Amino acid sequence: MKKLIVLLLLVSCSSEAVQVEEPPVTVVITTSTTSTTSTTSTTVDSDQMANDFLEYFKENEIKGYINLTEEETEKTYNLHMNSPEIFFWGEYTCYNNNDGMIEKALLDEYFPIFFENKYYFDEEFAVEDLDKNRYVYRIIDTYKCKLTYDDAENPDFISLYGRPFYQSDKWWIFEEKETKPIPVDTPGYFATWATRVELIDFEVVYKEWVSDSIPPKIVFYNCPESSIDGEMYNLEWGIISGNSDIDYLRIAIWKNGEYYTRVYFEKENHSDIFPFPLANTETYFEQPVSRPDEDGEIILEVFFATDDYYGNSTEASCIVTFEE
Repeated sequence: MKKLIVLLLLVSCSSEAVQVEEPPVTVVITTSTTSTTSTTSTTVDSDQMANDFLEYFKENEIKGYINLTEEETEKTYNLHMNSPEIFFWGEYTCYNNNDGMIEKALLDEYFPIFFENKYYFDEEFAVEDLDKNRYVYRIIDTYKCKLTYDDAENPDFISLYGRPFYQSDKWWIFEEKETKPIPVDTPGYFATWATRVELIDFEVVYKEWVSDSIPPKIVFYNCPESSIDGEMYNLEWGIISGNSDIDYLRIAIWKNGEYYTRVYFEKENHSDIFPFPLANTETYFEQPVSRPDEDGEIILEVFFATDDYYGNSTEASCIVTFEE
């Protein structure tokens, strides 16, 4: 189905649709710190306790490295790049923990690193094997799961740590396990441990979010091939959706190779001011591109990037050159 919508997006530093840039705010905080011998001693003891515990944990509680075949690595990587927002797991419904309180757990296997983000894991818990492959053994709870039919206002959630991985024809993820007494002190922040658990029927989720997922496209209908003699050019462009609704759009402009301005729209926050295209549609837009009030030749690169619900993304740009 082809859908025609004419939307004028005036991209400038004074855009009223979305606040683009805010001036930096400097906050000066004055504190007074008193250092004593006893405080320093406590800090050293605490650090030493953590180091002793981690040394013991790595030597005695971690089973080894999760080594995946080429096929397993490819499927795991693809899933990590299109991590599902929601999926059903037995009697549970699991939600991507984008906004909830984050918890961390120590894993009993070294987990291969495919997705890197400062919120996903701390670099100090990353290790390398003899082949320089990188792994991590402490990670956040990427998913929170509740009983599907629990309609309570504040249902109980359990955590799943990391992102799913594929091995031995099965999908796995880490869930919390009971700890056991060990001969070294355990710092409270290391008291949560996790072990792998099978994600039954997760191949259906993989098929929906990865195998059968069709990414969107950005198209230009009149990107100019020659310089523009005038003060404004009306760029005609469109989004051809895949099999998922569009939920994010970013428009940015570079002037003579340097960043100039931008505007973005998120479906969760801006659906009232931008008509986010639905799945399997082609939507037409018009983007006015104005010449800056400057002398000489001006080269503007108009950049578009969009994401859909399945996590697919695409980007494209058009060069508009204004003559001297």
